[in-house]
Amino acid sequence: MQRKAFTLIELLVVIAIIAILAAILFPVFAQAKLAAKKTSALSGVKQLGLGVMMYIQDSDDLFPVAFGATGWLGNDLLPIRLMPYVKSIGVFGVSVDSQAGQAIDGTWAGVGVSFGVNSYYSPNWCCSPTWNTGFPLRGPMGVPNNSTWLAGSALNDTSITQPSGTIMLAQKNGADVAAWNSKFENNSYNFQGGNLSAFAPGALLSGMVTDTSGWGPTQIPNGQSTNYVGKGDGNPLQFEYGKNGAVSASYSGQSVFAFVDGHAKAMIPFTTNPDPVNLPQSNMWDGLR
Repeated sequence: MQRKAFTLIELLVVIAIIAILAAILFPVFAQAKLAAKKTSALSGVKQLGLGVMMYIQDSDDLFPVAFGATGWLGNDLLPIRLMPYVKSIGVFGVSVDSQAGQAIDGTWAGVGVSFGVNSYYSPNWCCSPTWNTGFPLRGPMGVPNNSTWLAGSALNDTSITQPSGTIMLAQKNGADVAAWNSKFENNSYNFQGGNLSAFAPGALLSGMVTDTSGWGPTQIPNGQSTNYVGKGDGNPLQFEYGKNGAVSASYSGQSVFAFVDGHAKAMIPFTTNPDPVNLPQSNMWDGLR
């Protein structure tokens, strides 16, 4: 009795069908995996936001500073302040950030984090500050008060005019900061980068254009921009962050944000500030708008 078997043509057809199905399904699986990572990041930033809210309740409604007067080498850092509330250093990182939890600059700078603080200081077009009188703080959490440059260290919770529409924290991958810094240094811009860890300068989102100050990229999104232009040692710098600024858009163009009222949301970063000049009321980084 003769046994039946697949012909070569039949085998090739089956292989082709399997290849077509794989080509269709693999992107679906990748999107599902990315969606799961976004959900995890949303959970993390929400936990951090709730940690800040609990801190506020214990500190007379005052937001914590991004880092304190002791500097980023001292013990006055936001993760340390929030640790009694969040209980885990792991919540400061996301899975898409290769720098999260890794030692930065050897060991002295601590470990990389994946979230930046809304330390928005008003630019010149807003409130007419000068470098001699200080740029006023309009985001919840600032840096040590310096009236000759950045005026104000933290806002009071009750002073935020739109809690549900004001950003508290945003994703800012340490790996992205490292990539930007490396790019500027390799192009001989003498850009010193900035600490990526522990909510030191590299983790701020201040809205200020920085160059060789060692503060790293700090631009907030700007829906009207393609490049942020600054100065460094007399040479023009192209801060090629695009409309999303220094916020990491890791999830099909979206990033994750925690808001002052405690909710978390995934958004396209530049929609948080679509037109800072003509639509200042839509700037979700400005807590006093």
